[in-house]
Amino acid sequence: MKAEALDFYRQLKERGLKPFDGASIDFHRKRDPVVFIPRENPVITIVKKEELLDFLMANDVRRVLVDALFPSRVPPLQSLLEHDIEVYVLRRPTVLAGFKAMLERRYNKKKQNDNNYIKIPRKNDFVDAVALAFTWPKFHQRIDLHYIMCWRAMNEWRRVYTIFTKVQQMIEDLEGDEIPVTLHEDKVIKKGRDFVDTVVMHYPKVRRVFEKIRIPDNDVIAQALCCEVVLEVYHIPKKSDIMKKAGISVLPVPKRRKKEANKGESKNEPENGRKSGKKSFQHDGKLLFAVTQLTVKLYHLNPRRKKDQKKIMWKAPKLLKRIWRYSREELQMAEESGRVGEALGGVRALSKREGCGV
Repeated sequence: MKAEALDFYRQLKERGLKPFDGASIDFHRKRDPVVFIPRENPVITIVKKEELLDFLMANDVRRVLVDALFPSRVPPLQSLLEHDIEVYVLRRPTVLAGFKAMLERRYNKKKQNDNNYIKIPRKNDFVDAVALAFTWPKFHQRIDLHYIMCWRAMNEWRRVYTIFTKVQQMIEDLEGDEIPVTLHEDKVIKKGRDFVDTVVMHYPKVRRVFEKIRIPDNDVIAQALCCEVVLEVYHIPKKSDIMKKAGISVLPVPKRRKKEANKGESKNEPENGRKSGKKSFQHDGKLLFAVTQLTVKLYHLNPRRKKDQKKIMWKAPKLLKRIWRYSREELQMAEESGRVGEALGGVRALSKREGCGV
């Protein structure tokens, strides 16, 4: 598998594609990570998590790229950050698959004997580590200790609040003769307060965002939901991109196009009855959930009422845009001594050349 991955790397280099300036790491929950260092003599190997820092230091690696954040990855990444190793993460989980699809479209349209043809190996840990190194820089988001600490607190808050909302829905669906289900809201508020305190400690100006969207000082759950949205969108420079991230369409599809699309799908429908339409965009469901819940709380709406459902549909996008704008204004990253991010505690904004687009 290593030889296959290195041959894949050689083909990408021959096509003029530039790899990440550092190491790309393919993490796994149950297996040790695969580390790829693109050099004149490339290095690709399996490294134990507890030996990751020593391995990178021994190979003089000062920048690493990972595909996504997960709770199990926080300790090793935190250790890297504490030793001044820059950590980047993909902005979207679909970037890796998108990069491979781009290779197919651009280089593999013709037959295999074509000079530009790239043989893409089957998916495995080594191939993914190589492909990760060649993903577009505009999708690389730099994170720091402040962000990763807030992200870990956000992850814990999300688990508790998701369970709480599900139980609340169960209570509303219960019949009068059924045994009621209860959940202590004070525990949810405590977890929300811990999350808000963590964010305020690292990003004090988030309090200004609370004020601008008029969240009461005593509404901890609304503040926690707002913190979720801020952490997800403050680093995104374009309004249209935050709407896409939340799965909210910016422009409606004309009726004529909808009819044509439906006709095309019905013609191409196979015998088994499944439609062969295009795959829908994979948006950030947790961001959309946080925005929707915050809209319900701030405007005192009932998501079960049809009238309120329509209000949520047009109020939620407006609220998302406001939070994005205020977070950019209040938490805007300032450039000092060649480093960006002092206003945010050190998170550096990528320049356009390095890929600040999403």
